[in-house]
Amino acid sequence: MFDLAWSTVRNRKGGFVAAFIAVFFGSALVTACGVLLMSGLLSGVPPERYAGAAVMVGGDQTKEVKEDFDPYFAERVTLPADLAGRVAKVPGVKTAVGDRTVGISLADARGRTVALDRPLYGHGWASAALAPFALAEGHAPRGARETVLDRDLARRTGLAVGSRARLVVGTTSTTYTVTGLVAPPPGGLKRQSAAFFTDAQAAKLSRRPDRITALGVLAEPGTGAGALAGRIEKALAGSGVPVSVSTGTHVGDLEFLDMGQSRGFLIALSASFGGTALAVVIFVVSSTLGLAIHQRRRELAMLRAIAASPRQIHQLIGGEVLLVSVTAAVLGTAPGYLMAGRLRDAFAAVGALPADFELSYHPAPAVAAALLCVLGARLAGVIAAWRTARIQPVEALRESEVEPPALGRVRRNVGRALIVIGVAVAVALPMAIPGEPALAGAAGSLLLLMVGCALLGPQLVKITIGVMSPVLRWSRVSGHLALANSRANARRLSAAVVPLALGAAMALIQLSTLSTVQATAEQQAATGVVADYVLTSDGTGLSPELAATVRGVHGVGTATPVVRSQVMLNYLEIDKRTTRPFSAQGLDPHRLDRTLDLDVRQGSLDALRGDTVALSWMAAGTAGLGVGDTADMDLGDGTPRKLKVVAVYGNGLGFGDVTLPYPLLSAHTTSRLDTALLVRASGDDTPVRPALEALARRTPTLQVRDSDEFAAAQQGGFVQQSTINLIANGMLLLYVLIAVVNTLVMATRARGREFGMLRLIGTSERQVRRMMFMESWVVVVTAVVAGVVIAVPPTIGTSLAMTGQAVPHLVPAVWLGVAGFIAVLGRLSIGIATRSALRSRPVDAVYTGE
Repeated sequence: MFDLAWSTVRNRKGGFVAAFIAVFFGSALVTACGVLLMSGLLSGVPPERYAGAAVMVGGDQTKEVKEDFDPYFAERVTLPADLAGRVAKVPGVKTAVGDRTVGISLADARGRTVALDRPLYGHGWASAALAPFALAEGHAPRGARETVLDRDLARRTGLAVGSRARLVVGTTSTTYTVTGLVAPPPGGLKRQSAAFFTDAQAAKLSRRPDRITALGVLAEPGTGAGALAGRIEKALAGSGVPVSVSTGTHVGDLEFLDMGQSRGFLIALSASFGGTALAVVIFVVSSTLGLAIHQRRRELAMLRAIAASPRQIHQLIGGEVLLVSVTAAVLGTAPGYLMAGRLRDAFAAVGALPADFELSYHPAPAVAAALLCVLGARLAGVIAAWRTARIQPVEALRESEVEPPALGRVRRNVGRALIVIGVAVAVALPMAIPGEPALAGAAGSLLLLMVGCALLGPQLVKITIGVMSPVLRWSRVSGHLALANSRANARRLSAAVVPLALGAAMALIQLSTLSTVQATAEQQAATGVVADYVLTSDGTGLSPELAATVRGVHGVGTATPVVRSQVMLNYLEIDKRTTRPFSAQGLDPHRLDRTLDLDVRQGSLDALRGDTVALSWMAAGTAGLGVGDTADMDLGDGTPRKLKVVAVYGNGLGFGDVTLPYPLLSAHTTSRLDTALLVRASGDDTPVRPALEALARRTPTLQVRDSDEFAAAQQGGFVQQSTINLIANGMLLLYVLIAVVNTLVMATRARGREFGMLRLIGTSERQVRRMMFMESWVVVVTAVVAGVVIAVPPTIGTSLAMTGQAVPHLVPAVWLGVAGFIAVLGRLSIGIATRSALRSRPVDAVYTGE
């Protein structure tokens, strides 16, 4: 049976080449997703400032979630400063050094921010030993107004020993004397610049003298890092402080907070996108194999007629599928690694990943992708051969010449049921269950609708033929042939319709969802900011003391500080404990209505004090919470809190899904700096902007912006997330388009024998091309209409889930553009394949079979 399968593959290359292409690119896509997932689990960067430490102790930056990936906290999880004393007593520890890391800006003599090519952080001098940094010039800082800079930073900014450096934390500047320069550690500083202060001054600048960023351990000679890390973990086990003990390259995650967050981003993205990609790949491969086997129904029917058993038919097709799929899946893994690299570059270009994030080229993704694609192809082969293998030989021969006039009852009922379920999941679920589950249901309904469409495809083609028949009859010969062919071979045409419709639906859903959410977010941000002016910083943030200063400016009526972060909301989803991150803002409710309108729908923001929280209707619906309920939440630095819900508001897309009291959120951010100040004039005709601009001129990094500029800037995170979705789904859509061309070319070239017969009985080549031109429009029209109809329910459901509006924001030009692109793609694929099939002599085409 294997020899027969190999002989069939060699002599019927057309259909198998198409199946090979579908599996090859599918394996590449799944491999790329696997590489991103493994990189999220294993990759990282080497440490720089902590490179000389044997062991580093930091706060645990992840939240443990059972039966799921552990998400990363957005803010730095700090440690008690007195933890150093306990660690210093562990046997094998030479020195335990606490490090404080403070974000800093450098200002020139006029107070303008100096642009640097990498972030600048301040530290206590004692932590210099963790790199280690060595003094190249001058001496260590001894007073509160002295600093030591790394030599590369001094060279780039023109500073030297004895220079005066104006360093800014938030919007508070201090002039320091440069007393020394340090040589970088052996590996250099590639991701940061460093400035050192006295330990007391570093504690003051951090605004939390009782906390440290991390704890570095220098070991006694002869003490192994692994053994020492184990002893430290044991010593801290009963401290009640969640810690992470790191050695080697894992220290990089502790030093660079963005690396852990990037890994969490890749894990979440690849897990969700990879599942969707695998489902689409299996669907496309099944469609391609189904068409390839359908084109061989005459051959398979002959085998049944000469006593081949159903089992032998399945073995034959299974052997063919394994030969093709194993080869294609294994070869496809290599470009999958290249594809992962291009995705990494694209994500880095939009700021979702650090530019130096290295992928982990582990072999596991290739093995998993190959196995999954082969198993999917094998299952598709079984399904495609099921009917031919099971029906009686005489009936198989009859169906090999003429397709059965109607679909089977089971197929019809299953197809209709899937469409009904898909519409219900897409539209009814968001109306009944708000929040993330509704969004997931609406997005996932596409596959249900697509499979239902595939099952009912021949009926859809016949409906299109009925509508287009008056047009087709305009051409006597070609139109008659196209009409007869389409009616007799509706199943064959439906196999070409399905991938086209899938491509159209995916593009329409993605673009329409993005436009709907973006338009809603822009509207909410534009109408929600009712302040006259917004103060922001082009440095690390705004100092909290600035709010009192601004309130004292003549003509200012209200100044509302805003701090931003991310929190995790813990809730019960069905019977499973779930954690989901949400963007958060901290606000002072005093006179908030004069600066910000969150569209409160339940409760009141006046009660936003103490241990309380206000949720967007999206977040409230996701967690099943209402006014008066208690929200279980982890703040940005991992601090757990039980907060009473005092309000539910509508403008979550424009301002974030969680709103907390300003003191509560600010106390649990890494920098403890404000993001913005919303300023409203008193209304007594006093010109406010000149006074604010005068304040900005004498306050480093401070900027005065109009409210509409701030509203537009609010969309930065949304634009980035939208771009990420476009990149990921664009790669998936590219695979679908490759499959579209592949399927259409295969279906058309396989009709070479038919074209030869038509030409032998007197039909001209021009008439055959015109016949295929008309048939191609049957395929294109059916696919575009089906794609549009399939895209409508998920688009409506997504709009309901994310904006609460049943009518999405549609851009007619986008829908027309997608429909036109799909039409041109289908028409060109069929037209080019037709010309290729007509090149051979009619007699040769008839007697060679392909």
